[in-house]
Amino acid sequence: MAIQNYERDAALAELQEQGLTVRLHSAEKDTWHIAAGGLYSGYVVSGDELIKLKKANKLNIRGIRSLV
Repeated sequence: MAIQNYERDAALAELQEQGLTVRLHSAEKDTWHIAAGGLYSGYVVSGDELIKLKKANKLNIRGIRSLV
């Protein structure tokens, strides 16, 4: 579990470095709101999905958008 948290945190940090807004959506469900602009736009993704995108080298707004 600790390794998974580390991988998720690394993915979240990478998204923030890209200039994306990252906010916790639900701690219970480990979901995150990722937005490239406005406060009310963006996508909700799980920590597991973020880890998969990072491993596939698709961790960006386009990769997140492709999950929807």
